[in-house]
Amino acid sequence: MLRKELIGRESESIVVKIKPEEVRRFAEATGVPYNDRVPPTFVGTLLHASIDGVELPIVGMIHGEQKITYSRQLRIGETISYKKRVKDIYDRSGKLGKMTFIVLETIGYDLTGELVFSSSSIIIAQGKEDA
Repeated sequence: MLRKELIGRESESIVVKIKPEEVRRFAEATGVPYNDRVPPTFVGTLLHASIDGVELPIVGMIHGEQKITYSRQLRIGETISYKKRVKDIYDRSGKLGKMTFIVLETIGYDLTGELVFSSSSIIIAQGKEDA
């Protein structure tokens, strides 16, 4: 169930090292040349953070939008800490009926506490989910 009361909930901090092999596999899968740099959309693979009360994936959900802002280049081999947060939940009606939009925000910092990136994604759930 997706309720407006979930807005503001966030995950625990997740610490992850950016591994060259994972970056290389991501680059190959997305058709980006691997040149020892982290592709800008790589942060979309940071899926380990879970938020109490938010069960994803939802059957029939679709990815609506992704926006990533970098303060600096993410580097292979560095360790970062990130959190996910429910930024908003709202409903819309369309040709297919009721749709619930979930806005998730991910913020990543290096180990000195410097902001590296922020990401906002919109997930759309169709049908019977409650908001």
